[in-house]
Amino acid sequence: MSKIAVISTSTGSLDYVSTGYDNLRILRMKLIINEKVFSDYVEMTASDFYNRLKEDTSLVPSSSMPSIGELYDMLEELEKKGFEDVIITTISSELSGTYSICLMAKNQYEGNINIHVVDSLNAAITEGFLSLEAIRLIEEGVSAKEIVEYLKVLRTKRKQYFMVDNLRLFVANGRLSGASGFVGSMFKIKPILEVNDAGKIVSLEKIRTQKKSLARMADIVLNDLEKVEKFIMIYISSENLDGLNYIKSRVTEIYPNHDFIEAPITPVIGCHTGVGAVGVAFFDLSK
Repeated sequence: MSKIAVISTSTGSLDYVSTGYDNLRILRMKLIINEKVFSDYVEMTASDFYNRLKEDTSLVPSSSMPSIGELYDMLEELEKKGFEDVIITTISSELSGTYSICLMAKNQYEGNINIHVVDSLNAAITEGFLSLEAIRLIEEGVSAKEIVEYLKVLRTKRKQYFMVDNLRLFVANGRLSGASGFVGSMFKIKPILEVNDAGKIVSLEKIRTQKKSLARMADIVLNDLEKVEKFIMIYISSENLDGLNYIKSRVTEIYPNHDFIEAPITPVIGCHTGVGAVGVAFFDLSK
């Protein structure tokens, strides 16, 4: 049986969930604040980052991809440890060029490890969930090729929504498709956004207050879940635990024993969402 490793990009939030796997590596995205570069999580955690945004409301942080050299180093280390295959899951290619960097590494790496690159079409812990599923299947003895095929199906068997408290950073960093419809009133609304099946962030509904936006988002998710037999919920936020707990409580009312994963939004994604965002998603695990 082939020895298989998994590489996840740091935007997948796995640092905040579980890294206790000897076959898991995290490829670090970079955060840029006032021309200083920080390695995601290692040099700037979510709580540290959101405290900075609260202290300086004019701050416009940005992000950058990991270098191909960092990925080469990781691949060499895994190969030396005897891994024969590595599955790399990346943040959606519609949100970052990291997928392209990983494909370049796959094509140019001169070692002997077999490299499989999967565009997650997701972001945050929904991206990380694909890595966790890959690890689960590795432990069950599934081949790398079969795992990749499964991940390509799983990545769009999900719905993902989030409420943004302020669109300032989304607009400043150009990460919202169709943002022009929001710009004039972006400080007055608490929109519901969606990560669609193509991995793009698109506007779903414009709502005036956070309370109404969260309530509507919960309604949308619960309506989606009526059609699903088996699922796992994903809860994320950028320092908005009240909003997160509200969404969780709404789902728990109907599904008291549901499985879920909860994690903060990483700084690299947070430099677009800002403080106060709440996200909810689910993966349809029905056969």
